[in-house]
Amino acid sequence: ITIVDKSGVHSLSICYCHCPSALSRDMQLFQAGLFPASFTRPKTAFTFAILDDFLLDNLGCGTSAMNYYSKIHRLTSSIFPLMVPDCYRELMRAARQWRQCKLYKWHGFAHKDDQPKDGDLALFCPACP
Repeated sequence: ITIVDKSGVHSLSICYCHCPSALSRDMQLFQAGLFPASFTRPKTAFTFAILDDFLLDNLGCGTSAMNYYSKIHRLTSSIFPLMVPDCYRELMRAARQWRQCKLYKWHGFAHKDDQPKDGDLALFCPACP
């Protein structure tokens, strides 16, 4: 599996639990602090730390996903950047899902079954009437 962390892109072997009461593979990755890029057969996962870091850079500094991922490329291998697997599309997808999960959590919908209504996830702005 390809793991993308703040220190770079790494290829690791992972052994999933196959016990009768074991959770699905994506849930096992969540318990390990990894956000899978796909939920059926995950081949790429992002650490929670890198998703939080990207969210901060994107919102605070206006860093685009392409620039952020090129930084991760350079951190992994500055001499041979083409040898690093390209996980840009997976980063875009995981970052959107991570942001949505964070919004649900921040606005109290994380452990509820009901869906948020229009405007429930909007931030309060004291300057707006």
